[in-house]
Amino acid sequence: MQLVRNLRLYPIFQNDGFPRRILSLAIPIMFQQMFVNLVNLLDNLMVGQLGETVLSAVAAANKYNMIGLFAINGVGVAAGVYISQFYGAKEEERVRESYHFSILASALIVLILVVPGLLIPDKIGLFFVHDQSVIQPIKDYFPLAVLSFVPQIYSFATQNAMRTLGESRKSLYLSLVAVLSNVVFNYIFIFGHLGVPAMGVKGAALGSLLARTCELVATRIMVRKHRFIFSGSFTQLFKIPPAVTKAITRKALPLVINEIGYSSGMALLFKFYGTRGKQVLAAMAIMSTTSELFFAIFAGIAVATMVVVGQPLGANELEEARSNAYRLYKMGLLMAVVFSMLMLASSFFMPELYEVSAEVKGLAAYFLRLYAIFYVFYTINSLAYQILRAGGAMHQTMIMDSGFFWFVNLPVVGMVAYLTDWSIEVMFLCGQLTDIVKCFVSSHILAKEDWLNNLAAGVKVD
Repeated sequence: MQLVRNLRLYPIFQNDGFPRRILSLAIPIMFQQMFVNLVNLLDNLMVGQLGETVLSAVAAANKYNMIGLFAINGVGVAAGVYISQFYGAKEEERVRESYHFSILASALIVLILVVPGLLIPDKIGLFFVHDQSVIQPIKDYFPLAVLSFVPQIYSFATQNAMRTLGESRKSLYLSLVAVLSNVVFNYIFIFGHLGVPAMGVKGAALGSLLARTCELVATRIMVRKHRFIFSGSFTQLFKIPPAVTKAITRKALPLVINEIGYSSGMALLFKFYGTRGKQVLAAMAIMSTTSELFFAIFAGIAVATMVVVGQPLGANELEEARSNAYRLYKMGLLMAVVFSMLMLASSFFMPELYEVSAEVKGLAAYFLRLYAIFYVFYTINSLAYQILRAGGAMHQTMIMDSGFFWFVNLPVVGMVAYLTDWSIEVMFLCGQLTDIVKCFVSSHILAKEDWLNNLAAGVKVD
């Protein structure tokens, strides 16, 4: 297999400090993501105290919100590819313009996302779970929760630019502001403390909105203090040369389509699993927040890839980028083994922390154990995706990500959901087995090396 031969050419340890550099880039982001996910877990535990119905309602609402988050992420990643490569090429003005593009494009996506969330929250909720008992919790939660995307426009774009340039620690500090304030606000508003009446699920949404506002203020203060290379005035925000807009849009569009395709596919998958009852949705909410603690490795790999692969590509150091990519791939696999064992261990105690039925706890534990077994396969696919993305091979990422999801994973699970009476345990296993097939697809695409591209050299501004 060509990929295996390529990997053998580049040993991880070569007395050049590469592993240490990867860890210095990845570990702050991994801790940031783990901390964010830990706080999300605490939030989920607080919401879980309100009962299975409320937990299912919030899980359904968050599947809609996930589509918006993934779309914004697509814009941020596409802009980040150019920020990284322009930075490697020492074109500071183009770095700034790429950052401004990510803000404007994200604002457009948020506008499209917020309007339906405000006007028809109940219809969106019922798409995911056909249970009238979740309607009122969804109507209480959705409008405020979806508004939390507005302050994220600036925060998300700015923190993405920081990470792309290797400023992982500063991004970590800003995330700490968001997650800590979220815990405090949720504690106050959900249960009613410091003289505030208990607001239940509506308090959870309000807490998220206020926390994202605090994050926005902290991000703006940090930008003004440090004057990053990408920062500029408000008037410069709209002064993006057509050549830059065209170049990034050409890469962003496939990524945004891919992210929307993947996240909407995940939402549809959630609907398929929901055919087996709202207890399944509650168990999946527990599984999701717990597993995300261990999927933090993917966020670290993404940032490291942008720096050690994207920047050499922008500087036209193609062989260095190639070597770094394959060595990073091997390091990622080693870390995956450790994280999979930790996830497996968590399945024996994390579900027990929730005030839910024994059935829900048992399902959540089962889901987590299957995730742990398949963790290495998920990592193989994620590594290939990040490397392809750093080189601007966006069409290939669509094929192996949302394309595979819609044409392989969803049909398999959908047929099991509606054409059989198989249990949720068997249905979930069938969905995970498709990732083994995906490994062969992603490995083949990566080995072709269409991602060895200097995108910065292709953008000419008059």
